[in-house]
Amino acid sequence: MGNDGGSIPRRIELVKEKQKEVKINPDLERIAAWFYCALSKQPLQTPIVSDGLGKLYNQDAIIEYFLNRAAYGDGDKICSHIKSTKDTIELNLTRNPAYNENESTRDSTTMGHLEKDIQKMNGKHRFVYLDTCGCVFAEQSLKEIKTKECVSCGKPFDSENIIVINPTKEELETMKAVMKEKKAKAKAERKAKKSMRQEHGESAKADNKRKREAVEGARVSATPPPPQKKSNITSSAAAAVMGKVAQELAAKQKNTEMSKAIKSIYEKKEVKGNYLTMGTFNRYA
Repeated sequence: MGNDGGSIPRRIELVKEKQKEVKINPDLERIAAWFYCALSKQPLQTPIVSDGLGKLYNQDAIIEYFLNRAAYGDGDKICSHIKSTKDTIELNLTRNPAYNENESTRDSTTMGHLEKDIQKMNGKHRFVYLDTCGCVFAEQSLKEIKTKECVSCGKPFDSENIIVINPTKEELETMKAVMKEKKAKAKAERKAKKSMRQEHGESAKADNKRKREAVEGARVSATPPPPQKKSNITSSAAAAVMGKVAQELAAKQKNTEMSKAIKSIYEKKEVKGNYLTMGTFNRYA
């Protein structure tokens, strides 16, 4: 209750103060981003992959997420933009020989490819990778080398192929827009290639059909017609033979006697009675 003489309330119980903003320890945030998988929250282990937003993942965790979307509770919030393994790039990292897992403080786990990349990949320095090959470099080292070919594997790249690892919040928004543009462009290119294949396929089918028709027409025209059999009997001789045969058949029909059943059909019968009894069965019939 308070203010009744039995207890003394504190100011915080009477006055509602503005809540203080919770500040996250930047060292803990840096260690979580650079040494732990963004999806599984487990320590990073090779093979390590990254997406178009520069986040680091264990490849095993990504595959497990594809097999079971509910394997990680916040998977849809973290990597909903990853639809297949094609949306990730395996990073080519060189392990730091000076790193000791038993040390209490994490210094670094990986380094870049260049010999002059003595900067440790622990979040204190900016690192980038090329989405064309997956090679990782210190950002400052890549800026100093004016080339459009990867100094590690030799594959060509453009400025849009440079992805910042664990970017700032401002850079993250820009990278999201760039990633959407890349996906839309790739989708349009796949659609155009598919339509071109269909058009080429239909035209090829039509060409093959015309060729087959032309070959069949040439084959038919080249085949000579079958020879017709010539009759040795002239028309007058054939007519004489046919007349003689007809006469013989007529003579045979005249000479043959008709059977009684057939004669009974054509015989005239005596009609008994009148029109009232005709065609009826009675005792007088």
